[in-house]
Amino acid sequence: MEEGEDGLPRAEASEAEGSEDPPEGSLEEFRRSVHPGRTAVEVTEVLERLCHTGLGPGGMVHTPAFSLLEAVSAIELGDPKVDVGSIPEARNCGTPADLLAAGLAPLRLEYDILLGVLDGLLALEASWYKGNFLAETVYTCLYLHDLNRLEGNSVLRACCELARLTCLKVVSVVHRAGVSDEEDFCTSYQGLPLHVPGRPDGADETKRWQGFASRVASKLSKIALRTQPSDEVSLDCEELPIPGLLTAKQMEALASRVRLRQALLGVIECLERDGDVDARELDRIVSDARSCLGSIRETHRFGGVKDGAKFAFFRYLNKAHMPAVPPRTVEHCDPDEVVGYFESFLDHAVAIAKTDSCKTVGQLERHLADLSDTNPETVARSLQCLRLCRLGTRDLVSASVGLTAKYLESEPELGVCLVKCQEVTEAFAKALCFNKCQQHRKCRKVLQTLNSCAEELRVFQIPLQALRVGDGEEGMDPEALQRLRTELSISACVRWLCCLSHRVALRQLLLGFDLELYQSGEYLMVYWYCERLLAGQISAVQEWNALLARVAEAGRRLKGKGKKRVVTAAEDEVMCTIFILESTRLAFNATVRMLAALEKRGTITRPELPFNTEENLYSQRFSPLHLATNKVAECFPEPLCYDAYAYATNVQDMSLGQLCESAGLGFGNALRLLSHLKATYGERGSREEDVGALERTYKANQIAVKLAGRSDKLKCDLGVEGRALVLRIRT
Repeated sequence: MEEGEDGLPRAEASEAEGSEDPPEGSLEEFRRSVHPGRTAVEVTEVLERLCHTGLGPGGMVHTPAFSLLEAVSAIELGDPKVDVGSIPEARNCGTPADLLAAGLAPLRLEYDILLGVLDGLLALEASWYKGNFLAETVYTCLYLHDLNRLEGNSVLRACCELARLTCLKVVSVVHRAGVSDEEDFCTSYQGLPLHVPGRPDGADETKRWQGFASRVASKLSKIALRTQPSDEVSLDCEELPIPGLLTAKQMEALASRVRLRQALLGVIECLERDGDVDARELDRIVSDARSCLGSIRETHRFGGVKDGAKFAFFRYLNKAHMPAVPPRTVEHCDPDEVVGYFESFLDHAVAIAKTDSCKTVGQLERHLADLSDTNPETVARSLQCLRLCRLGTRDLVSASVGLTAKYLESEPELGVCLVKCQEVTEAFAKALCFNKCQQHRKCRKVLQTLNSCAEELRVFQIPLQALRVGDGEEGMDPEALQRLRTELSISACVRWLCCLSHRVALRQLLLGFDLELYQSGEYLMVYWYCERLLAGQISAVQEWNALLARVAEAGRRLKGKGKKRVVTAAEDEVMCTIFILESTRLAFNATVRMLAALEKRGTITRPELPFNTEENLYSQRFSPLHLATNKVAECFPEPLCYDAYAYATNVQDMSLGQLCESAGLGFGNALRLLSHLKATYGERGSREEDVGALERTYKANQIAVKLAGRSDKLKCDLGVEGRALVLRIRT
């Protein structure tokens, strides 16, 4: 056998060469790992050339034939490193343990740097509440990744522990409320140390750290109180390692950060606990929080995150636990934005606490609508939803229906009525806790639920011709009279659901103005439909009130236990409701005339529909309001056909002056109704703010439409204020 150059036989030499493993990471190693039949080609030079020709971080190398379909297919969903792994800063960041071991989160901090850390943490928390990920905001702070090592700095430990507990509480509140989507608020915290090993999270843990923070803040305040304004003292000790001399104002600034952390967690706990809100406790906490925010506004160091305190924050610290989305730039908020966010949160907290004072569904609806109009963030809306869960709708619904809860629970059929009315009320109330875009969709589901419940209640109704209240009623036996009252009560519940359906539909249509869903050419159609909904609601309220009167009359004719008063509806409240509805209806009717006049004037034009007709547009706008499960049964609210709209808005035979005069008369009649309401019922209507806003809008439109009818040279603009159209005149 021939020998090779190395002295071994050639066959043995070949075998020895084949037994050697190729170098790790080499092309040969990769070739061995691929499946048979596939070819591995060296592309390192190609990639290097492309990367040096302007390909940015996160860019994808692809051929011209690489389409969107292939791009989506190439992404491995759920892989958190698919994007951040391509960024050098993320690759070289290191783990929290590595950075802490390198001494990058010291506990001995100068005053300005300590404030920069605390304020930076507050700014990132506000950024999380606004929709960014927890891994990219709050937990980019290195100090939060090992809380046990913070024993050497009481201020840092108090703030960081309370920040962790606040995050846990917020995640719990948002999860339980369920009034947001993942796009609005991200509650994911997998892999982040929100739970400290060996320490149970609960009321005892919260109480422990609230007490610790209280002692730290109290100690700082006492030292500041004993220090003259012109003096400086040192706090450099084992518990407060802050080098240098501090003034009383600087010590109070540190104390205010700690107290703010206490207050924010306290507000959330106060609102989400069982039972009624302790108004005094909440007022005290909110007052303390406002005082702390005022101090932070004067002494903030939000810029310290990018300057002196930059070592405490690492953007890609949690790269292993980041969601599989392109990394976003989480900018630290402007100081005014941060303070403004928490001031707004406190305002919303005070408003949420008033939920317990709502005694009827109408009051609750106005309360939730007013809160929604302030555009609260997810945390506030979630707290509002939890307060609704603790409110209990039994007494609320019975007071709104106008029948006592005890009476409604006295018979099985009436008990079902109460349960179904509660179901609809809870669905509507929860829908109002979503943001406005989601509310617009949820109202459709509420109407579907309402019609389904109304259909179930109709099963309990029987024809009332044989039990009609009339001359022969006095001769009825007690059993028949009792049955009559039950049937009338069921009918009253169904009519009440009909009233509620008109309010839900009106809410959905008017939300379209906030969401800017309508073109100006569609205003005429929308306001005409709103006016018809109000007319239907007025009719339903009158029918419901008449049924309650018959229930009361039947009760008076009964003897014994049945003679107890079961009707609770107040006549004054019903009349106030009718006056407000009729006044608003007249104003909407006048608005329709005003819009018709502006069309004739050329100020607004109906939308051009090259591939559609106005009737199709009408159907698309209003068909979602009519969702009865049984097409044969009565639908709440009753559908309005396009022909009725076309007939009512056909004003070709009317001149511009006639339309303006008609609109002015409509606004004038609405004003007279409101004046009569105030003169007759005064404060009993409990709607002074609503009446004042309506009066201002009606008066402004009455004057503007008269001017528009007198001169063609005046320029007209339309504005929306509180979902009411306001005509503005310009010369």
